[in-house]
Amino acid sequence: MSDARTIHASPVAEGVRFQIGSATAFAVRREGKDISLRIRREYHTVRNAMERIPFLRGILRLVNGTADFIDGVAESAQLQPQPIVKGSRFEQRFAELFRVNPTSFVAAGSAIVIILLLGALVAAGPWALAKWVFPMWELSRPGMNAAACAARVLGGLICAALIPRLRVVSRFCMYRGAINKVENAAVGAEPVRREDAEKASRLTGRSDAAFTILVLLMSVIAFALVRTFTLPVQLLVRVLLVFIIAAVVDEPVRLLENHQQSAVCRVLLAPLRFLERLLVREPHPQMVEVAVCAYNAALENSK
Repeated sequence: MSDARTIHASPVAEGVRFQIGSATAFAVRREGKDISLRIRREYHTVRNAMERIPFLRGILRLVNGTADFIDGVAESAQLQPQPIVKGSRFEQRFAELFRVNPTSFVAAGSAIVIILLLGALVAAGPWALAKWVFPMWELSRPGMNAAACAARVLGGLICAALIPRLRVVSRFCMYRGAINKVENAAVGAEPVRREDAEKASRLTGRSDAAFTILVLLMSVIAFALVRTFTLPVQLLVRVLLVFIIAAVVDEPVRLLENHQQSAVCRVLLAPLRFLERLLVREPHPQMVEVAVCAYNAALENSK
């Protein structure tokens, strides 16, 4: 398997983004079922240097995961990918009323569902429990805060399990599975064959998405422990807490990821593996073909 530390990959709209060295390859499946490929040459001297600095590389891992995803979606849109979803007949007709394509209509609906889920399970639900339910049990104030915090963490896990089932999000999760298959099938500096990638596991030993979810869940606990009185200060403190948690958590996680041959390390990584299973789905063989195309193109142009 190639060194995962030199590879940065993320799913995009009906495709994948692979960055190896100075070469970044974007590959998407187009409407005619052919693959559109674009190579971008870029150098990340500062980023590569920061990835060698303990604690700072944890913050970089958190930020770059989001930045790479946004960059990939924006770049892949120029390659005219096929519609993520075609929509039902009702959705197609409803989309015509607003003069938008069915994919945009379904994506907007998915965004609304995500906001409602997060608001209900992470914010409104625990708040309602703390205000009306927990007082009935005559809990102390610290006990109520702990119970509300546990409810928020549980709500976050439920959201992590439900959101990938949405049609638009599910396609990204499937392409994430295709990326993992290619990385698991990669050996040294040799191109990956599609047959080998299809046989590989959809799970990997290093998941930036699972790391991000873990940091956010731990941040929820930290938010309950640190209280401020003004909104601007509270926002600043919470942002700093997220970065601090990412910096601290990344070091033991990175150590465990680099020693997965140990049974103890695999046991300690079980929570991350559980989160990864929620966020990664089995890809279609055509998705694996797109990921293989992007990986081999990035590998060839990185030499």
